[in-house]
Parts: sequence; C-alpha cells; structure tokens
Amino acid sequence: MVIAVSTEWGENFDRFVYYKIEQGSVREREEVRVAPGSAEKFAAQLNGLEADLLIASKVPAELRDALEAAGVILISGINGRADVVLKSYLSGELF
Repeated sequence: MVIAVSTEWGENFDRFVYYKIEQGSVREREEVRVAPGSAEKFAAQLNGLEADLLIASKVPAELRDALEAAGVILISGINGRADVVLKSYLSGELF
C-alpha cells in the first residue's frame, strides 16, 4: 500500500510525504514536491506513485474530484506532522 500524507493545502502546499507500507510497516519514506499546476496534475502525480490513499487537512472540491477520478482514496480534515498522522492511521487511531 502507498500512502501520501500532507497536512497543508493552498499557498503553502508544496510537498507531501510518500510512504510505502508493507505488512503494516513503513518500507520507504520520501518527501516529494508537488507537481506545479492544477489539482488534476497533483492527482496524476499521486497516481504515478501508485498512491492508494491521501491523508490531508483542508482539501478543495476540485482536488477531491481529481483524486476520485484517479482512484486515490481521500481522508481529509486531518492535521499534524506527517509521521504522527501516518502512525495514527496505521494503528487505527485516526478514526
């Protein structure tokens, strides 16, 4: 499973953390710069990384639509440091 986590969106949103998860553990972690441009470009970038899920804070409607079209699941309204957010998600504490 590949999970992308970003807790910022808008003018300050320029990167996210990409995690490759295998058997419940992080096998790969990398900070990735967001491709400049539209929500569709960002969704395509996540799709190219084979992301299954994006965990983010505030997400505009156009990004929600682009993620849905790309087949990327979205969990929004989450704030905090990416590593802490991921740990909470993996332990089932996010919900």
